[in-house]
Amino acid sequence: MDRFSQILYDLELEIQTTLHIDSHGVCQLNFKDLLSLQLQYLEPKEQLLIAAFLCEVPPGKYREKLFGECLIYNGEKSNFGVLGYSERNNKLTYFLFTPSSGLTGEKLLACLDKFVENGLEWKEAVEYGKPLPTKTSPPTRS
Repeated sequence: MDRFSQILYDLELEIQTTLHIDSHGVCQLNFKDLLSLQLQYLEPKEQLLIAAFLCEVPPGKYREKLFGECLIYNGEKSNFGVLGYSERNNKLTYFLFTPSSGLTGEKLLACLDKFVENGLEWKEAVEYGKPLPTKTSPPTRS
């Protein structure tokens, strides 16, 4: 069993759901019906990429402010994940690279919980025109 398959198997045991890797090497996961995630193993770097398309980005001044806040967020070393923008589908993206060494199903589940929590803060702010989050806390390490 390769490393990615082992990680997914361990996660399956935690969330009681069968996971599959598609022909592109990506595992799609609707995490707790809150956010659709993509998991991909980057073998040369021995990292797991966790990614999500959060929401559409409205044009205008709000978009400018959003992108400015995203740059500030990305510049903070203590933040969890990176925000981006997909021009192709006009969506705010959120992703995280995490080392696969020592990654267990339990640790990955805690990481996914924090990832989804942070992603939903940004998604909700954009969708409802709320003030943008300026800082989210780093994950707790076991």
